Amino acid sequence: MASSKPIYVLDATPIIHFAKIEKLKLVLGICEAIITREVYRETVERGEGRPDAMTVHDAIRRAELRVYDVRDPRLIAALQRHPEIHTGEAETLAAAKELNAPAVVDEAEARAIAKTYGIQTRTGTLFLLFKLLTLKRIKATEALRILDELVESGLYIDSRTLTRARQTIESFETVSRDRPRVNASAGKVSREMRDKRARRLLGHE
Repeated sequence: MASSKPIYVLDATPIIHFAKIEKLKLVLGICEAIITREVYRETVERGEGRPDAMTVHDAIRRAELRVYDVRDPRLIAALQRHPEIHTGEAETLAAAKELNAPAVVDEAEARAIAKTYGIQTRTGTLFLLFKLLTLKRIKATEALRILDELVESGLYIDSRTLTRARQTIESFETVSRDRPRVNASAGKVSREMRDKRARRLLGHE
């Protein structure tokens, strides 16, 4: 039977940082996760001996994470003509195009270029964190803790985006806490406003 989970083609950044904080398994539980050969080199081979690299290697060995070889090198070459895009991102975007699946990429420049090629993208590490939250795999309090851990692991998030992310996560907790005290209509409006903020933060609006 085919899996009902969505396919995401992951760039190195979300893989590395979720592995560093020992939360990669959460991400792999909500999607059919794919990385390219170059991302494998970045996350496993070049990180040989590090705990996060071993975590990624073990996920591949257990078939929780699949390595995909891009079939069309011409698209990779075309993407690499843009100086903002390195090899790992080019392969990730090309794989997403071939698989008709979103590429989960942190770098805004790469996502903007992908759009000109008709390639679907999602907003990297934060997209995955909010996906875990909206699917109720984690609670808002845990999402805030994971966000702090991601930043501490070295993930760069600009201060404005970080503040908006915290506020949006906190709104999930507020809606949940206030649910018994609001009528159904008001509760629906609160959830819709919260979800709209999350979509805007992640670049879906």
